[in-house]
Amino acid sequence: MSMPVIPERDFEESVIDILESIALEEAALAHILNAEGEKIQKVTEKVSNPGDLIKLQKSVKEILQMIIKKEMLLQFKFEKVVDLLEMMEEDCPKPGPGHGHKHGHIRDNDN
Repeated sequence: MSMPVIPERDFEESVIDILESIALEEAALAHILNAEGEKIQKVTEKVSNPGDLIKLQKSVKEILQMIIKKEMLLQFKFEKVVDLLEMMEEDCPKPGPGHGHKHGHIRDNDN
């Protein structure tokens, strides 16, 4: 099996890729949560057996624990991106008033 080809990216493209990956994972987790909610509704409408409801509860608990862990990892990932952006901004300070737009920053005296 051959190695995957990883396209070259500059810093900005890499940051965008990371942020997009976080957003996609968040969307996937939202879909999982929604599916769990639908599952709970269907099962509770049809089942009155306490044993089956306990099984449902354990299943939902495991899914929620997985989602919470994933959310924590995504939060750490996002915080690292923010830290990296702040470090990069320190290395590339904003231009002063009257020096135009540089590095995506808007002059202070723009109205």
